[in-house]
Amino acid sequence: FNFNNTNNSDLNYQNCYWQHKQRTLEILSHLSHRTGEFRVYLQQIANGVSELIEIDSSVITICQDDFAQILASNIPLGEDNEDNNHVSLHGQLTGTVFNSGQCLVVEDTVNSTEYGQAPEGCRAYLGIPLRTSQGKVIGTICCFHGKPRKFSAQEIEIIELFAERAATAIDNHHLYQQQKEFNQILEAEVTKKTQELKTAQNKLVEQERLAAIGEFASGIINEIRNPFTTMKMGLNYLKKQDKAKEEQGGEDLALEEE
Repeated sequence: FNFNNTNNSDLNYQNCYWQHKQRTLEILSHLSHRTGEFRVYLQQIANGVSELIEIDSSVITICQDDFAQILASNIPLGEDNEDNNHVSLHGQLTGTVFNSGQCLVVEDTVNSTEYGQAPEGCRAYLGIPLRTSQGKVIGTICCFHGKPRKFSAQEIEIIELFAERAATAIDNHHLYQQQKEFNQILEAEVTKKTQELKTAQNKLVEQERLAAIGEFASGIINEIRNPFTTMKMGLNYLKKQDKAKEEQGGEDLALEEE
């Protein structure tokens, strides 16, 4: 029995383990939702998952109403295929992960069909649920490989770390969109109410102006139609004329005496 070979194997395994761990931390540390778009962030997660566990493809989905929408993949989906990014969960491996809320490992999809149907060309599958901080499952990270293979506990742990990041990003994005829509509705409602208030104020001012004109005109009409008022106005006018003549006569008399 060669102890040197055993020690070398253990040492190589430890070196690979720590290098793998370091690369995982590097990818996680470079993930920044603040510096990029939402889809770009998820794309970085999908690329990191594929690199770290060396699989053919990884897909991030959001699930609702028995359908899964593909948000990101390490394989470019293309804008022209956006309508094809919605797939049914019925009878699929991804549906099992989403509905159970549990991790699912299928080392050979040909020999293990009890968990659902695998996509064409997929022989090994790893699915991790995306769970929000409130415990709600909103989607999955699915890993596909063209050949049968095993997935180690370390690899599953890595995917779970990325799944946590993806779930947080998706949940925050939805909250942001809801807040944005609410603000738009609130802004439109405030604008509408402000315009209604301005219209009501203008209408009130116009009504008050018309009421004042009507009251003034009514007063004039009443005075003209009242004969006593007309006579009184005539007498007042005559009195003013007589008084003016008396004052003028007094001034003339004073000038003559001088």
